[in-house]
Amino acid sequence: MAIRENKTLLVTFYVFIALFSVICLIPFVLAVSGSLSTESQIAANGYSFLPQGFTLDTYKFMFGAKSEEIFRGYLTSITVTVLGTVSAVLVTSAYAYVITAKGFRYRNIFAFFAYFTMLFSGGTLPWYILTTKYYNLDDTLAGLFVPYLLNVFLMYLQANYFKSIPHEVVESAQMDGAGHFLIFFRIMLPLGQVGLVTISLFYALQFWNDFFLPLMLVTDEKLFTIQYMMYYMMANIQFLASGNAARISGAIIAPPLETAKLAMTCLTVLPIAILYPFLQRYFVRGIIVGSVKG
Repeated sequence: MAIRENKTLLVTFYVFIALFSVICLIPFVLAVSGSLSTESQIAANGYSFLPQGFTLDTYKFMFGAKSEEIFRGYLTSITVTVLGTVSAVLVTSAYAYVITAKGFRYRNIFAFFAYFTMLFSGGTLPWYILTTKYYNLDDTLAGLFVPYLLNVFLMYLQANYFKSIPHEVVESAQMDGAGHFLIFFRIMLPLGQVGLVTISLFYALQFWNDFFLPLMLVTDEKLFTIQYMMYYMMANIQFLASGNAARISGAIIAPPLETAKLAMTCLTVLPIAILYPFLQRYFVRGIIVGSVKG
């Protein structure tokens, strides 16, 4: 009887998860379908799960006018994601090692400093003054990832991985004359690979989806990420659709407004949507293992 009840409960969970997954996919399906529809059909009939009047005119309009900027935006986003992820993982892992090293006297103080930032923030204006006036990160490639080099939650997650490593391994290395630098790179990082993969995925998603840093720190179009480039293009399309541009130039301009929004959504989400199913298991495994103190 117990086995039958367990199977029924398991089937119920699978059905619920399947329905929830379908609900989560609906917005993306509507975005893809709408981006392949005509503007007139969207205006007349609204959104649908199948393209209405299938056409690639929206993508032709976008790539025809801004193809170079879009590819440059993709390149900038990829560069920022790679550099930011590698740098952030090193900084986060190093800080996690510092607060877990039993021979370090001030590890609790450093742990408190990190935890304090989770509770209190100086605000946007002091942050902006600090990054622009003192660190000079505005209109620089470094400004798109340096402010995010340490995520405190991910740091504590990685610290739990390091705590799960037997201290006898570290003591043995110290008896052989290894210093903290060698222990960190030759012992802690290789043994904490599951944690490194987990926080790397979190950081990669954060850097790829980030919109705040380009908005606050970048005015040079050559440094626009694909997300900010889509926002910038959308603002121009809305200006054209408002009729102001037509009154200024005397020309009749009717850009695809609604379908352009959906196409831009697809262009920014597509790379992550392709990679995420292959990487999703690392999120679950990493959070479960890293959240349990060793």
